[in-house]
Amino acid sequence: MKIGIMTAMDQEYEMARKVLSNSSRHEIIPVHCGWGKVNSAVNAYKLISEHHPDCIISTGCAGGISKDVHLLDVVVAAQVAYHDCWYGEPNEYGQVQGFPARFEAHPVLLNAARSLEDDCGAGLRTGNARPKANPAKLHFGLIASGDRFVAGPADNAFVLGHFPDALACDMESGSISQVCHMYGTPFISMRVISDTAEEENRLGQFENFWETVGSESFEILQAFVNALPDTI
Repeated sequence: MKIGIMTAMDQEYEMARKVLSNSSRHEIIPVHCGWGKVNSAVNAYKLISEHHPDCIISTGCAGGISKDVHLLDVVVAAQVAYHDCWYGEPNEYGQVQGFPARFEAHPVLLNAARSLEDDCGAGLRTGNARPKANPAKLHFGLIASGDRFVAGPADNAFVLGHFPDALACDMESGSISQVCHMYGTPFISMRVISDTAEEENRLGQFENFWETVGSESFEILQAFVNALPDTI
């Protein structure tokens, strides 16, 4: 299967490439799309039009919104919604005119991600590697997406005021999921938590994340790709 892997940041791109270097069952097309809606939408379209992938995975990091989500946990977006859009009634807040209020992950991709839950509970296994002693927790739910860094309690409260079930925020999954919806390309977003709701200095926590995190935090991406079927 041909899989497009989209990341926004240099660090995310390098880590994704490193952990996927041994994934030989599938053809991996890594894309460094840049931050935000416009960069990610343009590059999602280019990926689809030039390479015709069987699916696209948006990956990298995200900020935790729910207090149940902790640093280095992984959030898999069963749904994605914009937290910074309002097109007026009768649209829901976050709904782009003419599109669903929430973009759903493709069920085959979501089921493959759910198959990792037992491994994450026991310690992540990647290939023949032994389980890790302190595995990340895997969460499934809503990622709220938009061109705004959620920097503190006020921003957190704003997003939760519109989306009380949101688990995390990022800047690219909304636009990538919209482009995939337009072109019928199966999509899912899988994000490592880089900063958390209870932290007052979220920007500092985010910056420290990139100073200390190792590629092992992205090994769940390798496990996910290995769990995917040969076709969708």
